[in-house]
Amino acid sequence: MLRGQRIRNRREQVGLSQEALGRRIGKDGQYVSKLERGIRTNITTDTLEHLAEALVCSADYMLGLADDPRPRPH
Repeated sequence: MLRGQRIRNRREQVGLSQEALGRRIGKDGQYVSKLERGIRTNITTDTLEHLAEALVCSADYMLGLADDPRPRPH
């Protein structure tokens, strides 16, 4: 399950608005708002990958499985 507060924190750290993040992941600002508020917690793996890329963090961090937001090397 996604951690909305982590998405919000990372979005603010990288300097993106909800609208800008939405555009980067192929969604809109309302979608991002729902993710951050915990209204929408289940997303596709494609969207999760796009979020991780846009927020420069690991998917594990957004899912609450890791405390370090840095992506792991491949």
